[in-house]
Amino acid sequence: MPRHRLMISLIALLALLGAAALPSALAQTPTPVVLNVGVLDAPDSPTARGFWLAIQEAAARRTPTLPDGRPFVLNPITISRPLASLDEVRESLDAMLSAGVIAIFGPDSGTLAEESSAALATAGVPVFLSTSAQNAPTGDLIFRGQALDQLQAQALVTALSQQLVGRTAVFLRHKPTGSGAAEAFAGAARAAGILVRGGLVVETDLSNPSAASAIAARLLGERPQAIFADGAPSQVAGLYIALRERRYAGLFITPSAADRAFIEALPIELRDNIYGAVGWSYTSQTPESLSFTRNYTTAFGAVPNAVSAAAYDTTFLLIEAISRGGIAPASLAAAFRSLPPRRGVQGWLDPSAANGAISSNVSIFVTSQFGAPNVLVAYAAPEPEPPTATPAQRRAQRATTPTRTLTPSITFTPSITFTPSVTFTPSATRTPTDTPTATDTPEGVILTVIGRSVNIRSGPGRAYDVIGQFRRGAQVKLLGANVDYTWFVFNFNQRLAWITGERNLVSIFGDPRSLPFIEPPPLPTATLTPTPAPPTPTFTPQPLPDLVMLNAVLSPPIPQPGQPFTLTVTVQNQGQADAGEFAVATSFQPGNVYSAAIVPGLPAGQLTNVNLTATVPGTGVETIAIVLDLNNQVYEGPSGEANNEPVFSYRVDVPYAVQSTVQLAPSTSFDLFGGTQDINYTGTDLVPINGAQLGLLGGLQLTQIHYDMLTPSVINSVAPIPQAALPPNTLIGIYTAEGRRGVLRVVSYSGPNILLEFYIYQ
Repeated sequence: MPRHRLMISLIALLALLGAAALPSALAQTPTPVVLNVGVLDAPDSPTARGFWLAIQEAAARRTPTLPDGRPFVLNPITISRPLASLDEVRESLDAMLSAGVIAIFGPDSGTLAEESSAALATAGVPVFLSTSAQNAPTGDLIFRGQALDQLQAQALVTALSQQLVGRTAVFLRHKPTGSGAAEAFAGAARAAGILVRGGLVVETDLSNPSAASAIAARLLGERPQAIFADGAPSQVAGLYIALRERRYAGLFITPSAADRAFIEALPIELRDNIYGAVGWSYTSQTPESLSFTRNYTTAFGAVPNAVSAAAYDTTFLLIEAISRGGIAPASLAAAFRSLPPRRGVQGWLDPSAANGAISSNVSIFVTSQFGAPNVLVAYAAPEPEPPTATPAQRRAQRATTPTRTLTPSITFTPSITFTPSVTFTPSATRTPTDTPTATDTPEGVILTVIGRSVNIRSGPGRAYDVIGQFRRGAQVKLLGANVDYTWFVFNFNQRLAWITGERNLVSIFGDPRSLPFIEPPPLPTATLTPTPAPPTPTFTPQPLPDLVMLNAVLSPPIPQPGQPFTLTVTVQNQGQADAGEFAVATSFQPGNVYSAAIVPGLPAGQLTNVNLTATVPGTGVETIAIVLDLNNQVYEGPSGEANNEPVFSYRVDVPYAVQSTVQLAPSTSFDLFGGTQDINYTGTDLVPINGAQLGLLGGLQLTQIHYDMLTPSVINSVAPIPQAALPPNTLIGIYTAEGRRGVLRVVSYSGPNILLEFYIYQ
C-alpha cells in the first residue's frame, strides 16, 4: 500500500504568525513556539476547517502562551485525502506522531472512528473526536466534541413522542457508512414504549435505484409508520426516493437530513418534512452560532455542520488547556478536564464530563420546503455550576442531581420550570390591544416596543403560536429569559408569554442577564391526518403566505466607500395566501448603516423588487442578513418564518488603478505603478526597494482583501521575504514607493523566474 503523504498547512501557519505577531511587533515579542496538531482527514474536511478557523480567530484575539510564558501557535498537519481504512488510519497516525504532534483531531467518519478505536486509544496523545458515533473509542486521553448518538436518539424520541407513540417503527443501517445511530434510535424507541418491529443492516449500494427499491420493499413489508435510516447521504437519499416511489407517507428520520449532500441528492419536491437530530445546526440563532456561521461561510464558501462546530469549540478549549497544563499528554488532558464550563457555538460545554463528551446539546429539526433544517426544539446542557466548584465537585453534583445529569440517561423536560427564588405574580388582565405603561421610576427589567408592532407568542420562537400583539410604545416588566437572552417572559392576560429581544423591535431598561432562566414550553405539534389508503399519517398544511428572497443584486456590483449604492432585493410570496403590508430592511456594513423599505402587500405567487439604498464609510468584505418581514406583520407558519432572514455577501472597495502580471527573472527590479521601481527579485528573495514596504497576508484569498485591510500595522516591513515563504497563491500586501496600497499574488515559478499578479489601488 502506498504511504500517505502528510501535508503541513503552511498557509494556516503563516496566517497564525501574521495574526499573532504582526510585523510591527516582531521586535518586541519572542517568536512563537509552533505546536503541531494532527488532523486525520483532508484539509477541506469539516474537522480541519473548524480547527483552522478557531486557531485563526484565537490568534487574532491574542497570542496564547505556554505555562512558562512563551507564546505558541497551533499548526495543523493534515493528510492529502480522506482516510478509507483502518490501515490508513494507523499509517497516518504513525507519521503524525513521528512529526511530534501534541494532539489528534478526527477522523470525521463515525464508522472509521469506531473501527480505529484501539489505534486512537493507544496514540499516547489527547484525541479529540467530533463525530457523534456512540461506539468510538473512550479513555483518559479521548474527548468527544458533540452529543453522542444515544443522547441524540433519546432527544429525538422525546421530541417526536406524539408522532411515534402507538405507531410501528423500523430502522436501517447501511454498512459500512452508518455508525450505529439506527441501533441507538431503536433502543431509545423501545425504552419509550414504541413498537420497533426490527431493522436491517445492509451492504447493498442504495444509490442504485433497483437495489434501493428492493430494500424499500422489505422495510415496507413491516407496514411501518416511521422509518429511521443511518448511512452516507447518497445511500440514505437513494432509499428515501425508493420509499416515496412506493407511496410511503409516514415519518422518515435520518441524521443525514442535516447534510446538504443528502438534501441536494433529492428532487426538490421531496426535500421537506424529513426529521433528524443533530448536535448543532447552522440555523441556530444564538450570537455564537451566527458569528461562527458567518465567519465559516466567508472563509470557506460552504455551510458548516455539527462536526465543524464541535471541532471549533474543542479547539478553543484545547488552546486554554495548553496555556494551563503545557503539552505533556497527561498534564494536557488533566488541564482540559479541569476547565470550567463555558458557552460555545453548540451551547454550554463541560470539559469535565465523565465520559469525555464535552457537549450534551441536541437539536431536533424538520426540513423545510427547500431542505433547510428548521429546529423544533433544542435540548441544551444545563447552565454551569459556580466557577468555584472543582471538576470533581461538578461531577459529584451531577451524580446526585438527576435533572442536571449529562449522561445518556438524561431526562428531557421541555416544559416551563420556575426558579424557586422567584415568585411570579400575574398582572391585571389585558386585551391584546392594551398598551401597558411603566412607572416614572421603573423597577426591575423593563422592555419597550420601538418597532411598529411586535407579536406576543406562547414560546421563544416563531414556531410558537401568536397570542397577542403590542404596538410601538408598549412597556412590560420582564420576569425571565431563555438561555441565550434572545426571548423574554412577562405576564400577559394572566399567563406567561414570550416576546423577542431583537434590538430593532424593542429596547430594554435594566440588566436582562439578571433575569432567571425559564425553560421553554414544548413546541406545537403538527396534526397528523390519516389518508384512506394506505392508512398512514400526513400533514395538512394551512394556507399561509410565505415570503422568500429570490435574488439580490448590488448596483454597482462593488460599491465604493462614501458613494451611494442600491441593493435590489427580489421578494416572492410563494405561499398560498396573500401577504399584507411588510417591511424589508438590513444594516449595511461597514458602519452599521440601516436601510428599509415598505411593501404595501404581495399577493400569493407574485414577486416584487425592493430597493435598499445606502452609503457606507469604509471598505470591507461583508455578509449581512436581509430581513424580509421586519416587524413580524405577516404570519407565515414555522417553515415560512424560518426563511425570512437570508444572508447576502458583498465587497465594498476602492477601485484599482492597475491590475496586471509580471514575470521577474533573478536580479530584476520592477515598477508596479507610479514611475519608481518598487520590488526586486534576487532569485531567492523578494525585496522592497526605494521605500516600498511589504507584509504577508497569510490564510486569505484575494476576494477577502480590501483597501482598509492594508494598514501600516500589517504592511510595514522593508526586509526581504525568502522564496521558501512564497509558495504559489501566497498574497503579499504592498505600499509602493509612491505610497499606494496594493496586493501581490504569487502565481507560479518557471525555472528561476517568479510570476506575480498585482493589483494597485487608486
